[in-house]
Amino acid sequence: MKATPFLTLLISVWLTIAGQTQVQSLKNQLEEIVRSSGFKGSVLVSHADRTLLAVGYGLADHEKGIKNSASTQHRIGSVTKQFTAMAMLILEEQGKLKTQAKVGDYLKGVPKTWQALTLHQLLTHTSGLTHSWAVPAFARNGSKPKTLDETLALFFELPLKFEPGTDYQYSGVGYFLLAKIIESQSGQSYDAFLRQHIFEPLGMNNTGCDHPDRPQGEASRGYQINPRGNRRSAPGFYMPLLTGGGNLYSTVEDMQRWDKALREQKLISKESYDRMYTTERSNYAYGWKVRTQKGERWISHGGGVPGHSSFILRNPDKDLCVVIMSNHRAKRGRPIPFRLANAVLDQTN
Repeated sequence: MKATPFLTLLISVWLTIAGQTQVQSLKNQLEEIVRSSGFKGSVLVSHADRTLLAVGYGLADHEKGIKNSASTQHRIGSVTKQFTAMAMLILEEQGKLKTQAKVGDYLKGVPKTWQALTLHQLLTHTSGLTHSWAVPAFARNGSKPKTLDETLALFFELPLKFEPGTDYQYSGVGYFLLAKIIESQSGQSYDAFLRQHIFEPLGMNNTGCDHPDRPQGEASRGYQINPRGNRRSAPGFYMPLLTGGGNLYSTVEDMQRWDKALREQKLISKESYDRMYTTERSNYAYGWKVRTQKGERWISHGGGVPGHSSFILRNPDKDLCVVIMSNHRAKRGRPIPFRLANAVLDQTN
């Protein structure tokens, strides 16, 4: 029986309504996952180039009564590292460095033990360098301004944790050192290089290096929550101390643009992308944790600085991305990004 034009239209309308109902149901489920967790900050969930959730919870600034939204700027901490890794690969394709080369090929004013480290080891946390936050003096003096050179010098006298390349030790210091190499080989500041080669080309206009003089119009204020639920403003921190390893701010909307650019393999070649996602030890690649489950890659990274925490979770095989940014740093609860991702896949598979 041949369908009449009216019947065809009726079926089309019914399918549209059914699809919209399913999307709304999924959105309600995602919102309930976030609300029930007590999360405060910004959340974005996208799937197959469709934004399923892009909202804010709680206040970005309690003193001014400003609410969090999808466009609120948050400090992203160690999520910064994936941008440092991208900058290194861009410079490599420009012929200005090699990731298998040694630090000493590009920098001379660092300890001899550091000069023998490869950029690959720094990128994969297999260099043996300590983590910056493991040194009490680093956190204790976090509000005092220092240049990148002065920050690196704080760690010059510390011995390596192990023979380079033989083990894994997460190290912010290694990424500070990468930032210094980016500056030396590009002739630009770390900030300027990322803006010119990553943020501006991708339209990431609300992402950049945090510093005291940055306009705070859309920026969230960081808070710390104690076990009793009491809130207080996070202590001040001089963000340039974390250059290359944790000094960026962004929005969940900009991170969605970043995810799309990565899926479409913009900025660098497929070969470089493959290397960026190739793990060394402890599932760590170049600025990303990469795990394979049931034949699918899960690519992620978290970050935290005083008063702020963030996490990006990506499944390129399913065109799925979850980004959360919080300005209410508390003891970690249930893994919200994974719960959100599983909720999407349960309804769409």
